[in-house]
Amino acid sequence: MKLALVLVAGLVALAGCGAGDGSPTTAGAPLSPVPASGAPASAEYNDADVMFLQMMLAHNDQGVEIVKLVKTKQAQKQELKDLAAAIEATQQTESTDMRNWLKNWGKPETGSMDPNAHHHHGGDGLTDKGLLAALSKKDGSEFTLDVADIFVAHQHNGVALARTELKDGKNPGSKALAQRIMDSRTGEVQQIRALVPGQ
Repeated sequence: MKLALVLVAGLVALAGCGAGDGSPTTAGAPLSPVPASGAPASAEYNDADVMFLQMMLAHNDQGVEIVKLVKTKQAQKQELKDLAAAIEATQQTESTDMRNWLKNWGKPETGSMDPNAHHHHGGDGLTDKGLLAALSKKDGSEFTLDVADIFVAHQHNGVALARTELKDGKNPGSKALAQRIMDSRTGEVQQIRALVPGQ
């Protein structure tokens, strides 16, 4: 079965929440509707935009950790490895853009370490590190099923973060990225489920 890798280059990050008084801030020139690496930051954004980028950065970084595990396991389907490689490239590109935008806005890549600060966004969106440590010790069909379970849940968390940005964000580029993240993560979940029966 051939896997069609149609992965949209998305755009945001997950790590911590942004600080500020909630009022719009100014910086830089408008974001392009379809961000490419090095895309400029928009002049208007709010705390929700900053929080979304910070949280999605951490989320993407962890997503890359998960798909890299797939590449280290010899007994995996080539289609699954191909999908993992495509996801890794997409999320690394998104993270580069998000880091650039936060830098242009004068905002840190991470925000508050207080877990309660993420409550409005449904938590920090990260997968438990203990699960990833246990996963790294597995192989064969057990690894395949578990990595599919973890990855599907992880991408659903990314969709939840994007949905919050679409509701609360102000920056047009950041909101466009959130929509692309929703679309691409939903597609990735469908591909994983097609490749791993019973998922």
